[in-house]
Amino acid sequence: MLEHSIVTLKSGLTLIRVPMPAVESVTVLALVNVGSRYEPEKWWGISHFLEHMVFKGTEKFEDAQSLSAAVDAVGAKFNAFTSKEYTGYYVKAASKHMRLALDVVSDMLLTPRLRADDLEREKGVIIEEINMYADMPSAHIGNQFEQMMFQRSTLGHDVIGTKETVTALQASDFQEYIQQWYGLKNVVLVLSGDEKVLSSENTVQLVEEMFHKGDPESRSAQCASDYLGTSPITQNRLHVEHKQTEQAHFIIGFPGISRTDKGRHPLSLLSVILGGNMSSRLFSEVREKRGLCYYVHSDTDYYRDTGVFGASAGVDPRRVDEAVKVTLAQFAALKDGSKPITESELRKAKDFVTGKFVMDLEDSESVAQYFGMKKLLLSEIETPEQLMKKFMAVTLEEVNGVVEQLVKLDQVRFAIIGPFEDKSRFEKLLAA
Repeated sequence: MLEHSIVTLKSGLTLIRVPMPAVESVTVLALVNVGSRYEPEKWWGISHFLEHMVFKGTEKFEDAQSLSAAVDAVGAKFNAFTSKEYTGYYVKAASKHMRLALDVVSDMLLTPRLRADDLEREKGVIIEEINMYADMPSAHIGNQFEQMMFQRSTLGHDVIGTKETVTALQASDFQEYIQQWYGLKNVVLVLSGDEKVLSSENTVQLVEEMFHKGDPESRSAQCASDYLGTSPITQNRLHVEHKQTEQAHFIIGFPGISRTDKGRHPLSLLSVILGGNMSSRLFSEVREKRGLCYYVHSDTDYYRDTGVFGASAGVDPRRVDEAVKVTLAQFAALKDGSKPITESELRKAKDFVTGKFVMDLEDSESVAQYFGMKKLLLSEIETPEQLMKKFMAVTLEEVNGVVEQLVKLDQVRFAIIGPFEDKSRFEKLLAA
Protein backbone atom coordinates (compact mmCIF):
# COMPACT_ATOMS: atom_id res chain seq x y z
CA MET A 1 0.00 0.00 0.00
CA LEU A 2 1.01 3.66 0.31
CA GLU A 3 3.61 5.10 2.64
CA HIS A 4 3.62 8.76 3.63
CA SER A 5 5.83 11.26 5.34
CA ILE A 6 4.74 14.27 7.33
CA VAL A 7 6.68 17.31 8.50
CA THR A 8 5.83 20.68 9.99
CA LEU A 9 7.81 23.44 8.29
CA LYS A 10 9.21 26.52 10.04
CA SER A 11 6.25 28.53 8.77
CA GLY A 12 3.84 26.21 10.61
CA LEU A 13 2.64 24.62 7.38
CA THR A 14 2.02 20.87 7.63
CA LEU A 15 3.41 19.04 4.60
CA ILE A 16 2.38 15.49 3.74
CA ARG A 17 4.04 13.60 0.90
CA VAL A 18 2.53 10.39 -0.49
CA PRO A 19 4.74 8.83 -3.18
CA MET A 20 2.87 6.56 -5.59
CA PRO A 21 4.74 4.01 -7.75
CA ALA A 22 4.22 4.00 -11.52
CA VAL A 23 2.43 7.36 -11.44
CA GLU A 24 3.69 10.26 -13.53
CA SER A 25 1.34 12.96 -12.24
CA VAL A 26 1.31 14.97 -9.02
CA THR A 27 -1.61 16.45 -7.12
CA VAL A 28 -0.90 19.53 -5.01
CA LEU A 29 -3.74 20.00 -2.53
CA ALA A 30 -3.99 22.71 0.13
CA LEU A 31 -6.67 22.14 2.78
CA VAL A 32 -7.63 25.01 5.07
CA ASN A 33 -9.22 24.28 8.43
CA VAL A 34 -12.22 26.55 7.92
CA GLY A 35 -15.64 26.26 6.33
CA SER A 36 -19.08 27.81 6.44
CA ARG A 37 -19.92 26.76 10.00
CA TYR A 38 -17.25 29.14 11.33
CA GLU A 39 -18.71 32.22 9.64
CA PRO A 40 -20.57 34.93 11.60
CA GLU A 41 -24.02 35.63 10.20
CA LYS A 42 -22.95 38.81 8.42
CA TRP A 43 -20.32 36.77 6.53
CA TRP A 44 -22.45 33.78 5.56
CA GLY A 45 -21.01 32.46 2.29
CA ILE A 46 -17.59 34.12 2.58
CA SER A 47 -15.66 30.81 2.65
CA HIS A 48 -17.22 29.78 -0.65
CA PHE A 49 -16.95 33.31 -2.10
CA LEU A 50 -13.22 33.44 -1.31
CA GLU A 51 -12.80 30.13 -3.12
CA HIS A 52 -14.17 31.91 -6.21
CA MET A 53 -12.09 35.05 -5.74
CA VAL A 54 -8.67 33.40 -5.65
CA PHE A 55 -9.20 32.35 -9.27
CA LYS A 56 -9.59 35.98 -10.35
CA GLY A 57 -5.92 36.81 -10.15
CA THR A 58 -2.90 36.69 -7.85
CA GLU A 59 0.36 38.54 -7.45
CA LYS A 60 2.09 36.45 -10.11
CA PHE A 61 -0.90 35.61 -12.28
CA GLU A 62 -2.49 38.99 -12.96
CA ASP A 63 -6.04 37.96 -13.77
CA ALA A 64 -8.30 34.96 -14.26
CA GLN A 65 -7.19 34.54 -17.86
CA SER A 66 -3.49 34.53 -16.94
CA LEU A 67 -4.06 32.00 -14.18
CA SER A 68 -6.12 29.59 -16.26
CA ALA A 69 -3.80 29.98 -19.25
CA ALA A 70 -0.78 28.97 -17.16
CA VAL A 71 -2.56 25.79 -16.02
CA ASP A 72 -4.05 24.99 -19.42
CA ALA A 73 -0.65 25.41 -21.12
CA VAL A 74 0.64 22.25 -19.43
CA GLY A 75 -2.57 20.21 -19.66
CA ALA A 76 -3.17 20.41 -15.92
CA LYS A 77 -6.44 20.88 -14.07
CA PHE A 78 -7.23 22.97 -11.04
CA ASN A 79 -10.24 23.58 -8.89
CA ALA A 80 -11.41 24.25 -5.35
CA PHE A 81 -14.19 23.17 -3.00
CA THR A 82 -15.85 24.45 0.16
CA SER A 83 -17.73 22.53 2.83
CA LYS A 84 -19.12 23.34 6.24
CA GLU A 85 -15.80 22.47 7.92
CA TYR A 86 -12.97 22.85 5.39
CA THR A 87 -11.88 24.48 2.13
CA GLY A 88 -9.58 22.96 -0.48
CA TYR A 89 -7.54 24.20 -3.46
CA TYR A 90 -5.70 21.88 -5.82
CA VAL A 91 -3.78 21.48 -9.06
CA LYS A 92 -3.18 18.10 -10.71
CA ALA A 93 -0.44 18.07 -13.33
CA ALA A 94 2.24 15.96 -14.94
CA SER A 95 4.95 15.59 -12.31
CA LYS A 96 7.48 17.58 -14.36
CA HIS A 97 5.22 20.60 -13.81
CA MET A 98 5.04 20.29 -10.03
CA ARG A 99 6.81 23.64 -9.55
CA LEU A 100 4.06 25.37 -11.51
CA ALA A 101 1.39 23.51 -9.53
CA LEU A 102 2.95 24.65 -6.25
CA ASP A 103 3.32 28.18 -7.61
CA VAL A 104 -0.37 28.36 -8.54
CA VAL A 105 -1.71 26.90 -5.28
CA SER A 106 0.56 29.01 -3.06
CA ASP A 107 -0.27 32.17 -5.02
CA MET A 108 -4.00 31.55 -4.64
CA LEU A 109 -3.66 31.06 -0.89
CA LEU A 110 -1.08 33.75 -0.12
CA THR A 111 -1.35 36.53 -2.70
CA PRO A 112 -4.91 36.78 -4.07
CA ARG A 113 -5.61 40.24 -5.50
CA LEU A 114 -9.23 40.60 -4.30
CA ARG A 115 -9.95 43.55 -6.58
CA ALA A 116 -13.19 45.42 -5.93
CA ASP A 117 -14.35 45.21 -9.56
CA ASP A 118 -13.77 41.44 -9.62
CA LEU A 119 -15.64 41.15 -6.35
CA GLU A 120 -18.68 43.01 -7.67
CA ARG A 121 -18.82 40.93 -10.86
CA GLU A 122 -18.48 37.68 -8.94
CA LYS A 123 -21.43 38.58 -6.72
CA GLY A 124 -23.62 38.17 -9.80
CA VAL A 125 -22.02 34.81 -10.56
CA ILE A 126 -22.68 33.49 -7.06
CA ILE A 127 -26.23 34.80 -7.00
CA GLU A 128 -26.83 32.84 -10.19
CA GLU A 129 -25.27 29.82 -8.51
CA ILE A 130 -27.74 30.26 -5.65
CA ASN A 131 -30.57 30.47 -8.21
CA MET A 132 -29.28 27.33 -9.94
CA TYR A 133 -29.38 25.26 -6.76
CA ALA A 134 -32.80 26.65 -5.85
CA ASP A 135 -34.04 25.36 -9.21
CA MET A 136 -32.56 21.90 -8.56
CA PRO A 137 -35.05 20.27 -6.16
CA SER A 138 -32.77 17.33 -5.32
CA ALA A 139 -30.06 19.77 -4.16
CA HIS A 140 -32.41 22.32 -2.64
CA ILE A 141 -34.15 19.81 -0.38
CA GLY A 142 -30.79 18.77 1.06
CA ASN A 143 -30.11 22.36 2.08
CA GLN A 144 -33.60 22.70 3.53
CA PHE A 145 -33.23 19.48 5.49
CA GLU A 146 -29.98 20.62 7.13
CA GLN A 147 -31.42 24.05 7.87
CA MET A 148 -34.35 22.35 9.58
CA MET A 149 -32.17 19.94 11.53
CA PHE A 150 -29.47 22.44 12.57
CA GLN A 151 -31.58 25.60 12.58
CA ARG A 152 -30.05 27.26 15.63
CA SER A 153 -26.47 26.16 15.11
CA THR A 154 -23.54 27.08 12.90
CA LEU A 155 -24.36 24.09 10.66
CA GLY A 156 -27.78 25.52 9.88
CA HIS A 157 -26.97 27.83 6.98
CA ASP A 158 -26.08 26.91 3.43
CA VAL A 159 -22.40 26.87 2.46
CA ILE A 160 -23.06 29.29 -0.38
CA GLY A 161 -24.70 31.89 1.89
CA THR A 162 -27.72 33.99 1.00
CA LYS A 163 -28.24 36.63 -1.67
CA GLU A 164 -28.29 39.27 1.05
CA THR A 165 -25.04 38.25 2.74
CA VAL A 166 -23.21 37.66 -0.53
CA THR A 167 -24.24 41.06 -1.88
CA ALA A 168 -23.11 42.83 1.28
CA LEU A 169 -19.56 41.40 1.38
CA GLN A 170 -16.71 43.84 0.75
CA ALA A 171 -12.99 43.45 0.04
CA SER A 172 -12.17 44.41 3.63
CA ASP A 173 -14.28 41.48 4.87
CA PHE A 174 -12.21 39.04 2.81
CA GLN A 175 -8.95 40.56 4.03
CA GLU A 176 -10.09 40.25 7.65
CA TYR A 177 -11.31 36.69 7.08
CA ILE A 178 -7.98 35.66 5.52
CA GLN A 179 -6.08 37.23 8.40
CA GLN A 180 -8.16 35.25 10.90
CA TRP A 181 -8.16 31.83 9.27
CA TYR A 182 -5.52 31.50 6.54
CA GLY A 183 -2.41 31.36 8.68
CA LEU A 184 -0.17 28.50 7.55
CA LYS A 185 -0.64 26.69 10.87
CA ASN A 186 -4.22 26.23 9.72
CA VAL A 187 -3.22 24.66 6.38
CA VAL A 188 -2.35 21.09 5.43
CA LEU A 189 -0.50 20.74 2.12
CA VAL A 190 -0.52 17.33 0.46
CA LEU A 191 1.65 16.25 -2.44
CA SER A 192 0.72 12.87 -3.90
CA GLY A 193 1.89 11.11 -7.02
CA ASP A 194 5.18 10.44 -8.82
CA GLU A 195 7.46 8.82 -6.23
CA LYS A 196 10.65 9.89 -8.03
CA VAL A 197 9.75 13.56 -7.60
CA LEU A 198 8.18 13.43 -4.14
CA SER A 199 10.99 11.42 -2.57
CA SER A 200 13.51 14.17 -3.32
CA GLU A 201 14.50 16.43 -0.43
CA ASN A 202 14.51 19.28 -2.95
CA THR A 203 10.72 19.00 -2.84
CA VAL A 204 10.62 20.20 0.78
CA GLN A 205 12.88 23.14 -0.08
CA LEU A 206 10.65 24.01 -3.03
CA VAL A 207 7.55 24.01 -0.82
CA GLU A 208 9.26 26.27 1.71
CA GLU A 209 10.21 28.65 -1.09
CA MET A 210 6.75 28.73 -2.64
CA PHE A 211 4.89 29.21 0.66
CA HIS A 212 7.04 32.13 1.75
CA LYS A 213 5.15 34.60 -0.44
CA GLY A 214 3.24 37.60 0.75
CA ASP A 215 3.21 38.01 4.51
CA PRO A 216 1.96 34.68 5.90
CA GLU A 217 3.47 35.33 9.33
CA SER A 218 0.95 38.14 9.91
CA ARG A 219 -1.97 35.75 9.63
CA SER A 220 -3.44 33.95 12.60
CA ALA A 221 -4.99 30.48 12.72
CA GLN A 222 -8.27 30.49 14.60
CA CYS A 223 -9.12 27.35 16.55
CA ALA A 224 -12.09 25.65 14.90
CA SER A 225 -13.22 23.97 18.13
CA ASP A 226 -13.92 27.39 19.65
CA TYR A 227 -16.73 27.86 17.13
CA LEU A 228 -18.65 24.61 17.51
CA GLY A 229 -21.22 25.68 20.08
CA THR A 230 -23.48 23.19 21.85
CA SER A 231 -26.56 21.07 21.04
CA PRO A 232 -26.49 21.62 17.28
CA ILE A 233 -29.53 19.43 16.51
CA THR A 234 -32.97 20.98 16.94
CA GLN A 235 -36.28 19.27 17.60
CA ASN A 236 -37.72 20.38 14.26
CA ARG A 237 -38.96 17.27 12.51
CA LEU A 238 -40.92 18.22 9.38
CA HIS A 239 -40.38 20.55 6.44
CA VAL A 240 -42.74 20.58 3.46
CA GLU A 241 -41.94 22.91 0.58
CA HIS A 242 -44.55 23.45 -2.10
CA LYS A 243 -43.25 23.57 -5.66
CA GLN A 244 -44.70 22.44 -8.96
CA THR A 245 -42.25 19.71 -9.85
CA GLU A 246 -42.51 16.57 -11.95
CA GLN A 247 -40.70 14.62 -9.24
CA ALA A 248 -40.98 14.82 -5.46
CA HIS A 249 -37.69 14.75 -3.55
CA PHE A 250 -37.57 13.76 0.10
CA ILE A 251 -35.04 13.07 2.83
CA ILE A 252 -35.62 10.89 5.87
CA GLY A 253 -32.99 11.30 8.56
CA PHE A 254 -31.96 10.74 12.15
CA PRO A 255 -29.36 12.45 14.36
CA GLY A 256 -26.09 10.68 13.63
CA ILE A 257 -22.59 10.59 15.11
CA SER A 258 -19.41 12.62 14.81
CA ARG A 259 -16.47 11.64 12.62
CA THR A 260 -14.47 10.59 15.69
CA ASP A 261 -17.17 8.35 17.16
CA LYS A 262 -16.18 4.70 17.54
CA GLY A 263 -19.35 3.73 15.70
CA ARG A 264 -18.40 5.43 12.43
CA HIS A 265 -17.06 2.25 10.77
CA PRO A 266 -20.11 0.11 11.65
CA LEU A 267 -22.38 2.98 10.54
CA SER A 268 -20.60 3.32 7.20
CA LEU A 269 -21.14 -0.39 6.56
CA LEU A 270 -24.77 -0.17 7.66
CA SER A 271 -25.23 2.69 5.21
CA VAL A 272 -23.87 0.54 2.37
CA ILE A 273 -26.25 -2.30 3.24
CA LEU A 274 -29.22 0.02 3.49
CA GLY A 275 -28.68 2.16 0.40
CA GLY A 276 -25.06 2.38 -0.71
CA ASN A 277 -25.19 0.53 -4.02
CA MET A 278 -27.46 -1.12 -6.57
CA SER A 279 -27.85 -4.30 -4.53
CA SER A 280 -28.76 -2.45 -1.33
CA ARG A 281 -32.06 -2.87 0.49
CA LEU A 282 -33.48 0.52 -0.45
CA PHE A 283 -32.54 0.21 -4.12
CA SER A 284 -34.09 -3.25 -4.29
CA GLU A 285 -37.30 -2.40 -2.44
CA VAL A 286 -38.04 1.13 -3.61
CA ARG A 287 -36.76 1.09 -7.19
CA GLU A 288 -36.43 -2.48 -8.44
CA LYS A 289 -39.48 -4.13 -6.86
CA ARG A 290 -41.91 -1.20 -7.03
CA GLY A 291 -40.55 1.23 -9.63
CA LEU A 292 -41.21 4.16 -7.31
CA CYS A 293 -38.13 6.20 -8.09
CA TYR A 294 -35.11 6.78 -10.27
CA TYR A 295 -32.67 7.45 -7.44
CA VAL A 296 -32.71 6.28 -3.85
CA HIS A 297 -29.74 6.01 -1.53
CA SER A 298 -28.65 6.16 2.08
CA ASP A 299 -26.99 9.30 3.49
CA THR A 300 -24.30 9.52 6.15
CA ASP A 301 -22.72 12.84 7.06
CA TYR A 302 -20.09 13.23 9.76
CA TYR A 303 -19.11 16.53 11.40
CA ARG A 304 -16.75 17.39 14.24
CA ASP A 305 -19.45 17.16 16.89
CA THR A 306 -22.50 15.53 15.32
CA GLY A 307 -23.81 13.84 12.19
CA VAL A 308 -26.80 12.72 10.14
CA PHE A 309 -27.93 9.26 9.05
CA GLY A 310 -30.81 8.69 6.66
CA ALA A 311 -31.96 8.25 3.08
CA SER A 312 -32.97 10.32 0.05
CA ALA A 313 -35.17 9.61 -2.96
CA GLY A 314 -36.78 11.26 -5.97
CA VAL A 315 -40.23 9.77 -6.62
CA ASP A 316 -43.46 10.12 -8.57
CA PRO A 317 -45.55 12.69 -6.62
CA ARG A 318 -48.65 10.57 -7.17
CA ARG A 319 -47.01 7.65 -5.34
CA VAL A 320 -45.13 9.60 -2.70
CA ASP A 321 -47.07 8.13 0.23
CA GLU A 322 -46.14 4.61 -0.83
CA ALA A 323 -42.50 5.57 -1.35
CA VAL A 324 -42.23 7.17 2.08
CA LYS A 325 -43.90 4.19 3.74
CA VAL A 326 -41.61 1.69 2.03
CA THR A 327 -38.51 3.70 2.91
CA LEU A 328 -39.54 4.11 6.54
CA ALA A 329 -40.35 0.38 6.65
CA GLN A 330 -36.73 -0.44 5.85
CA PHE A 331 -35.59 1.49 8.91
CA ALA A 332 -38.35 -0.06 11.03
CA ALA A 333 -37.36 -3.57 9.93
CA LEU A 334 -33.81 -2.90 11.09
CA LYS A 335 -35.01 -1.55 14.41
CA ASP A 336 -37.56 -4.21 15.36
CA GLY A 337 -35.43 -7.09 14.11
CA SER A 338 -37.97 -8.32 11.56
CA LYS A 339 -35.29 -8.03 8.88
CA PRO A 340 -31.94 -8.00 10.68
CA ILE A 341 -28.58 -7.46 9.03
CA THR A 342 -27.10 -10.80 8.04
CA GLU A 343 -23.50 -11.97 8.06
CA SER A 344 -23.69 -12.27 4.29
CA GLU A 345 -24.79 -8.65 3.90
CA LEU A 346 -22.05 -7.47 6.23
CA ARG A 347 -19.39 -9.42 4.36
CA LYS A 348 -20.56 -8.00 1.02
CA ALA A 349 -20.56 -4.46 2.44
CA LYS A 350 -16.98 -4.89 3.66
CA ASP A 351 -15.90 -6.15 0.24
CA PHE A 352 -17.68 -3.23 -1.43
CA VAL A 353 -16.07 -0.61 0.80
CA THR A 354 -12.57 -2.04 0.60
CA GLY A 355 -12.80 -2.68 -3.14
CA LYS A 356 -13.96 0.85 -3.87
CA PHE A 357 -11.27 2.22 -1.58
CA VAL A 358 -8.52 0.34 -3.42
CA MET A 359 -9.69 1.81 -6.74
CA ASP A 360 -9.77 5.32 -5.26
CA LEU A 361 -6.16 4.93 -4.15
CA GLU A 362 -5.06 4.54 -7.76
CA ASP A 363 -5.69 8.26 -8.37
CA SER A 364 -3.33 10.89 -6.95
CA GLU A 365 -6.18 13.35 -6.42
CA SER A 366 -8.16 10.89 -4.29
CA VAL A 367 -5.02 9.94 -2.38
CA ALA A 368 -4.26 13.59 -1.60
CA GLN A 369 -7.77 14.13 -0.29
CA TYR A 370 -7.67 10.98 1.83
CA PHE A 371 -4.41 11.77 3.62
CA GLY A 372 -5.13 15.49 3.87
CA MET A 373 -8.60 15.08 5.33
CA LYS A 374 -7.38 12.60 7.92
CA LYS A 375 -4.76 15.04 9.16
CA LEU A 376 -6.92 18.16 8.95
CA LEU A 377 -10.08 16.77 10.54
CA LEU A 378 -8.78 14.02 12.82
CA SER A 379 -5.32 15.45 13.66
CA GLU A 380 -3.72 12.10 12.81
CA ILE A 381 -3.39 9.92 9.75
CA GLU A 382 -5.03 6.53 9.71
CA THR A 383 -3.25 4.69 6.90
CA PRO A 384 -5.32 2.94 4.23
CA GLU A 385 -4.22 -0.43 5.64
CA GLN A 386 -5.31 0.54 9.15
CA LEU A 387 -8.66 1.80 7.90
CA MET A 388 -9.39 -1.35 5.92
CA LYS A 389 -8.45 -3.53 8.90
CA LYS A 390 -10.94 -1.60 11.01
CA PHE A 391 -13.68 -2.12 8.45
CA MET A 392 -12.92 -5.82 8.16
CA ALA A 393 -12.97 -6.19 11.96
CA VAL A 394 -16.50 -4.75 12.35
CA THR A 395 -18.87 -7.32 13.84
CA LEU A 396 -22.56 -7.91 13.33
CA GLU A 397 -23.07 -6.98 16.97
CA GLU A 398 -21.45 -3.57 16.38
CA VAL A 399 -23.66 -2.87 13.36
CA ASN A 400 -26.76 -3.83 15.33
CA GLY A 401 -25.55 -1.58 18.14
CA VAL A 402 -25.48 1.38 15.74
CA VAL A 403 -29.02 0.52 14.60
CA GLU A 404 -30.17 0.49 18.21
CA GLN A 405 -28.40 3.78 18.93
CA LEU A 406 -29.51 5.80 15.90
CA VAL A 407 -32.71 4.41 14.38
CA LYS A 408 -35.30 5.96 16.69
CA LEU A 409 -38.50 6.29 14.73
CA ASP A 410 -39.96 8.80 17.16
CA GLN A 411 -36.98 11.05 16.36
CA VAL A 412 -37.14 10.81 12.57
CA ARG A 413 -36.78 14.01 10.57
CA PHE A 414 -38.43 14.47 7.19
CA ALA A 415 -38.19 17.09 4.46
CA ILE A 416 -39.89 17.05 1.06
CA ILE A 417 -40.25 19.33 -1.94
CA GLY A 418 -42.98 18.88 -4.52
CA PRO A 419 -46.57 19.80 -5.43
CA PHE A 420 -47.84 19.43 -1.86
CA GLU A 421 -49.54 21.95 0.40
CA ASP A 422 -50.97 19.73 3.14
CA LYS A 423 -48.39 19.04 5.87
CA SER A 424 -50.78 16.84 7.81
CA ARG A 425 -50.54 13.97 5.30
CA PHE A 426 -46.83 13.70 6.04
CA GLU A 427 -47.34 14.08 9.79
CA LYS A 428 -49.65 11.05 9.58
CA LEU A 429 -47.09 9.09 7.56
CA LEU A 430 -44.36 9.76 10.09
CA ALA A 431 -46.64 8.83 12.98
CA ALA A 432 -47.85 5.59 11.39
